[in-house]
Amino acid sequence: MKCIKMMVSKTYCNFLMYLMAFFGFCLFTESVSAQSNQYKIYKSKLLQCGEANFQVISQCDDSNEGTESGSAGPFRASCLSSQLAINWKGQQKILNFPMATTQQKKILASKGYVLKPETKVGDWSPQSLACGQAAGISGHFVVINQATTNDINHEYHGKGSLSDEPVLLNLNGTFTSETLKAKIYALLKQDQVKISKVIGANAIFADEK
Repeated sequence: MKCIKMMVSKTYCNFLMYLMAFFGFCLFTESVSAQSNQYKIYKSKLLQCGEANFQVISQCDDSNEGTESGSAGPFRASCLSSQLAINWKGQQKILNFPMATTQQKKILASKGYVLKPETKVGDWSPQSLACGQAAGISGHFVVINQATTNDINHEYHGKGSLSDEPVLLNLNGTFTSETLKAKIYALLKQDQVKISKVIGANAIFADEK
């Protein structure tokens, strides 16, 4: 009789543990589902530049969309990620935002900026892409314009700034050399760069589809 009671007690305990595990899994699943439903994919228009196509794809918080509006459209609280998809002669490449050279990362870190995939107010985020050409430079290049999200009036300006010194890409998605970058910067200041096309890439503000 004692053995039967022990078996019943053990079975009951196992049943309770099973129920706890089951309900815990259900709550976890519901939480993950709610989190995934909170975010929406936003895609910029395609930038065709020479033999390459560029597109910004952002996954942003959609829970409070349209509650506030700015000159560029509704604000969003944050983006989990923003990426630049590149198709050059059939070769695919993905680059993550914020985008910066090693030197820029060091300078921005010294100014208190942390460059990370998730974008919130005050973080650097993509603004636009431009296809450029200039005399004395072979082929096309892409200018990556970035700025601090919803905080442009407090944005750092100077050496290493992602708005004052935009990232420049070759069509295959690699960073231009320092020599070529310096030359293009000088031509940009002299308004000697021909910009054939510009697309918006700011998913924090508005749907660019």
